[in-house]
Amino acid sequence: METLVKRERLTVAENENAVFIERELADRLEIDVKAGARVKHYRLHGGADNALTVRIGENAAYELVTLHLGNGDLSMSFDLAGEGANCRSDVVYILSGDEKSVIASDVRHNADKTVSAQLVKGAVGGRGHAAFQGGILIPYDKKEIDGAQQHRALLLSRDATVEAVPRLEIYADDVKCAHGSAIGTLNQDQLYYMRTRGIDETDARALLTTAFLNEVLDGIEDESVRAEFERLADEGLKK
Repeated sequence: METLVKRERLTVAENENAVFIERELADRLEIDVKAGARVKHYRLHGGADNALTVRIGENAAYELVTLHLGNGDLSMSFDLAGEGANCRSDVVYILSGDEKSVIASDVRHNADKTVSAQLVKGAVGGRGHAAFQGGILIPYDKKEIDGAQQHRALLLSRDATVEAVPRLEIYADDVKCAHGSAIGTLNQDQLYYMRTRGIDETDARALLTTAFLNEVLDGIEDESVRAEFERLADEGLKK
Protein backbone atom coordinates (compact mmCIF):
# COMPACT_ATOMS: atom_id res chain seq x y z
CA MET A 1 0.00 0.00 0.00
CA GLU A 2 1.33 3.43 -0.94
CA THR A 3 0.60 6.51 1.15
CA LEU A 4 -0.09 9.62 -0.91
CA VAL A 5 0.82 12.96 0.67
CA LYS A 6 -0.66 16.03 -1.01
CA ARG A 7 -0.26 14.58 -4.47
CA GLU A 8 -1.76 16.55 -7.37
CA ARG A 9 -1.26 14.07 -10.21
CA LEU A 10 -0.98 10.32 -10.36
CA THR A 11 -0.79 7.80 -13.22
CA VAL A 12 -1.37 4.09 -12.73
CA ALA A 13 0.35 2.15 -15.51
CA GLU A 14 -1.33 -0.42 -17.76
CA ASN A 15 -2.22 -3.68 -16.00
CA GLU A 16 -0.78 -2.45 -12.69
CA ASN A 17 -2.40 -3.37 -9.36
CA ALA A 18 -2.21 -0.54 -6.81
CA VAL A 19 -3.57 0.36 -3.38
CA PHE A 20 -3.38 3.94 -2.12
CA ILE A 21 -4.29 5.69 1.11
CA GLU A 22 -4.51 9.47 1.55
CA ARG A 23 -4.56 11.19 4.92
CA GLU A 24 -3.16 14.55 3.77
CA LEU A 25 -4.90 15.92 0.68
CA ALA A 26 -3.87 18.61 -1.75
CA ASP A 27 -6.54 20.98 -3.04
CA ARG A 28 -6.83 18.89 -6.19
CA LEU A 29 -5.84 15.40 -7.33
CA GLU A 30 -5.99 14.02 -10.87
CA ILE A 31 -5.63 10.27 -11.40
CA ASP A 32 -5.20 8.52 -14.75
CA VAL A 33 -5.90 4.78 -14.52
CA LYS A 34 -4.52 3.17 -17.64
CA ALA A 35 -5.96 0.15 -19.47
CA GLY A 36 -6.25 -3.03 -17.45
CA ALA A 37 -5.10 -1.47 -14.18
CA ARG A 38 -6.74 -2.26 -10.83
CA VAL A 39 -6.81 0.45 -8.14
CA LYS A 40 -8.13 0.61 -4.58
CA HIS A 41 -8.07 4.10 -3.09
CA TYR A 42 -8.86 5.16 0.49
CA ARG A 43 -9.20 8.86 1.45
CA LEU A 44 -9.65 10.80 4.68
CA HIS A 45 -11.18 14.18 3.96
CA GLY A 46 -12.22 17.11 6.13
CA GLY A 47 -11.44 20.70 6.95
CA ALA A 48 -10.73 22.03 3.46
CA ASP A 49 -12.18 21.95 -0.04
CA ASN A 50 -10.91 19.21 -2.33
CA ALA A 51 -11.49 18.12 -5.92
CA LEU A 52 -10.76 14.62 -7.21
CA THR A 53 -10.74 13.81 -10.94
CA VAL A 54 -10.30 10.23 -12.15
CA ARG A 55 -10.01 8.92 -15.70
CA ILE A 56 -10.50 5.15 -16.06
CA GLY A 57 -9.20 3.39 -19.15
CA GLU A 58 -10.20 0.28 -21.08
CA ASN A 59 -11.01 -2.72 -18.85
CA ALA A 60 -9.59 -0.88 -15.83
CA ALA A 61 -11.17 -0.87 -12.38
CA TYR A 62 -11.09 1.88 -9.77
CA GLU A 63 -12.53 1.52 -6.25
CA LEU A 64 -12.72 4.45 -3.83
CA VAL A 65 -13.83 4.75 -0.21
CA THR A 66 -13.87 8.27 1.26
CA LEU A 67 -14.41 9.12 4.93
CA HIS A 68 -15.43 12.77 5.14
CA LEU A 69 -15.36 14.41 8.57
CA GLY A 70 -16.26 18.01 9.29
CA ASN A 71 -16.21 21.12 7.16
CA GLY A 72 -14.99 21.35 3.59
CA ASP A 73 -16.56 20.70 0.22
CA LEU A 74 -15.71 17.52 -1.66
CA SER A 75 -15.94 17.29 -5.45
CA MET A 76 -15.48 14.00 -7.32
CA SER A 77 -15.49 13.49 -11.08
CA PHE A 78 -15.17 10.11 -12.76
CA ASP A 79 -14.62 9.64 -16.50
CA LEU A 80 -15.22 6.04 -17.59
CA ALA A 81 -13.26 6.64 -20.76
CA GLY A 82 -12.42 3.14 -21.99
CA GLU A 83 -14.65 0.24 -22.96
CA GLY A 84 -15.17 -2.09 -20.01
CA ALA A 85 -14.14 0.49 -17.41
CA ASN A 86 -15.48 -0.07 -13.89
CA CYS A 87 -15.81 2.48 -11.08
CA ARG A 88 -17.04 2.17 -7.51
CA SER A 89 -16.94 5.33 -5.38
CA ASP A 90 -18.41 5.10 -1.87
CA VAL A 91 -18.53 7.84 0.77
CA VAL A 92 -19.27 8.13 4.48
CA TYR A 93 -19.75 11.66 5.81
CA ILE A 94 -20.22 12.83 9.41
CA LEU A 95 -20.99 16.41 10.44
CA SER A 96 -21.79 18.00 13.79
CA GLY A 97 -21.90 21.39 15.50
CA ASP A 98 -22.10 24.15 12.89
CA GLU A 99 -20.22 22.17 10.24
CA LYS A 100 -21.28 22.50 6.61
CA SER A 101 -20.30 20.54 3.55
CA VAL A 102 -21.23 19.98 -0.08
CA ILE A 103 -20.41 16.57 -1.53
CA ALA A 104 -20.63 16.55 -5.32
CA SER A 105 -20.18 13.52 -7.55
CA ASP A 106 -20.20 13.44 -11.36
CA VAL A 107 -19.98 10.07 -13.17
CA ARG A 108 -19.67 10.04 -16.96
CA HIS A 109 -20.03 6.85 -18.99
CA ASN A 110 -18.05 7.89 -22.04
CA ALA A 111 -17.48 4.37 -23.40
CA ASP A 112 -19.47 1.18 -24.04
CA LYS A 113 -19.81 -1.64 -21.48
CA THR A 114 -18.94 0.57 -18.53
CA VAL A 115 -20.17 0.03 -14.97
CA SER A 116 -20.42 2.48 -12.09
CA ALA A 117 -21.75 2.10 -8.55
CA GLN A 118 -21.85 4.56 -5.69
CA LEU A 119 -23.16 4.36 -2.12
CA VAL A 120 -23.08 7.55 -0.04
CA LYS A 121 -24.16 7.41 3.61
CA GLY A 122 -24.12 10.30 6.05
CA ALA A 123 -24.91 11.19 9.66
CA VAL A 124 -25.47 14.84 10.59
CA GLY A 125 -25.97 16.19 14.10
CA GLY A 126 -25.98 19.53 15.91
CA ARG A 127 -26.72 22.34 13.48
CA GLY A 128 -24.75 20.65 10.73
CA HIS A 129 -25.77 21.00 7.11
CA ALA A 130 -24.83 18.62 4.28
CA ALA A 131 -25.73 18.69 0.62
CA PHE A 132 -25.19 15.78 -1.74
CA GLN A 133 -25.17 16.57 -5.46
CA GLY A 134 -24.97 13.39 -7.51
CA GLY A 135 -24.96 13.11 -11.28
CA ILE A 136 -24.72 10.32 -13.84
CA LEU A 137 -24.27 11.07 -17.55
CA ILE A 138 -24.76 8.48 -20.28
CA PRO A 139 -24.11 10.10 -23.67
CA TYR A 140 -25.93 9.34 -26.90
CA ASP A 141 -25.14 6.03 -28.62
CA LYS A 142 -23.33 4.38 -25.71
CA LYS A 143 -24.19 0.71 -25.22
CA GLU A 144 -24.39 -1.81 -22.38
CA ILE A 145 -24.11 0.76 -19.60
CA ASP A 146 -24.82 -0.02 -15.94
CA GLY A 147 -24.92 2.88 -13.49
CA ALA A 148 -26.16 2.99 -9.89
CA GLN A 149 -26.08 5.70 -7.26
CA GLN A 150 -27.62 5.63 -3.78
CA HIS A 151 -27.60 8.27 -1.04
CA ARG A 152 -28.83 7.72 2.51
CA ALA A 153 -28.55 10.11 5.45
CA LEU A 154 -29.48 10.20 9.13
CA LEU A 155 -30.52 13.36 10.94
CA LEU A 156 -29.21 13.03 14.49
CA SER A 157 -30.73 16.25 15.87
CA ARG A 158 -33.71 18.49 15.22
CA ASP A 159 -31.52 21.28 13.84
CA ALA A 160 -29.51 19.12 11.44
CA THR A 161 -30.30 19.39 7.71
CA VAL A 162 -29.40 17.36 4.63
CA GLU A 163 -30.23 18.11 1.01
CA ALA A 164 -29.97 15.72 -1.91
CA VAL A 165 -29.94 16.82 -5.54
CA PRO A 166 -29.88 13.86 -7.94
CA ARG A 167 -29.28 14.38 -11.63
CA LEU A 168 -29.55 11.71 -14.31
CA GLU A 169 -28.77 12.52 -17.93
CA ILE A 170 -29.45 9.49 -20.08
CA TYR A 171 -29.33 9.86 -23.84
CA ALA A 172 -28.99 6.16 -24.76
CA ASP A 173 -31.33 3.16 -24.74
CA ASP A 174 -29.14 0.15 -23.90
CA VAL A 175 -28.66 1.04 -20.22
CA LYS A 176 -29.45 0.00 -16.66
CA CYS A 177 -29.50 2.97 -14.33
CA ALA A 178 -30.70 3.27 -10.74
CA HIS A 179 -30.73 6.27 -8.44
CA GLY A 180 -32.18 6.79 -4.99
CA SER A 181 -31.99 9.04 -1.95
CA ALA A 182 -33.52 8.88 1.51
CA ILE A 183 -33.11 11.20 4.50
CA GLY A 184 -34.59 10.40 7.89
CA THR A 185 -34.06 9.79 11.60
CA LEU A 186 -33.18 6.70 13.59
CA ASN A 187 -35.86 4.03 13.75
CA GLN A 188 -37.83 4.59 16.95
CA ASP A 189 -38.95 0.96 17.15
CA GLN A 190 -35.34 -0.21 17.05
CA LEU A 191 -34.39 2.32 19.72
CA TYR A 192 -37.27 1.16 21.92
CA TYR A 193 -36.32 -2.50 21.46
CA MET A 194 -32.70 -1.85 22.45
CA ARG A 195 -33.74 0.17 25.50
CA THR A 196 -36.00 -2.63 26.69
CA ARG A 197 -32.92 -4.86 26.56
CA GLY A 198 -31.07 -2.64 29.03
CA ILE A 199 -29.15 -0.41 26.60
CA ASP A 200 -29.39 3.28 27.46
CA GLU A 201 -30.56 5.70 24.77
CA THR A 202 -27.16 7.26 24.08
CA ASP A 203 -25.50 3.89 23.49
CA ALA A 204 -28.48 2.64 21.47
CA ARG A 205 -28.36 5.66 19.16
CA ALA A 206 -24.60 5.24 18.74
CA LEU A 207 -24.92 1.54 17.90
CA LEU A 208 -27.65 2.11 15.32
CA THR A 209 -25.78 4.99 13.68
CA THR A 210 -22.55 3.00 13.52
CA ALA A 211 -24.34 0.03 11.98
CA PHE A 212 -25.91 2.35 9.40
CA LEU A 213 -22.55 3.81 8.32
CA ASN A 214 -20.69 0.51 8.43
CA GLU A 215 -22.53 -0.70 5.35
CA VAL A 216 -19.87 1.27 3.50
CA LEU A 217 -16.90 0.78 5.83
CA ASP A 218 -17.38 -2.99 6.12
CA GLY A 219 -16.54 -3.21 2.42
CA ILE A 220 -12.93 -2.10 2.99
CA GLU A 221 -10.83 -5.20 2.38
CA ASP A 222 -7.67 -4.03 4.15
CA GLU A 223 -8.18 -4.76 7.86
CA SER A 224 -5.89 -2.01 9.14
CA VAL A 225 -7.55 0.64 6.96
CA ARG A 226 -11.02 -0.57 7.92
CA ALA A 227 -10.14 -0.42 11.62
CA GLU A 228 -8.70 3.10 11.21
CA PHE A 229 -11.74 4.38 9.33
CA GLU A 230 -14.16 2.81 11.82
CA ARG A 231 -12.25 4.37 14.73
CA LEU A 232 -12.25 7.82 13.11
CA ALA A 233 -15.95 7.53 12.23
CA ASP A 234 -16.72 6.60 15.86
CA GLU A 235 -14.73 9.62 17.08
CA GLY A 236 -16.60 11.84 14.62
CA LEU A 237 -19.95 10.65 15.94
CA LYS A 238 -18.93 11.47 19.52
CA LYS A 239 -18.06 15.10 18.79
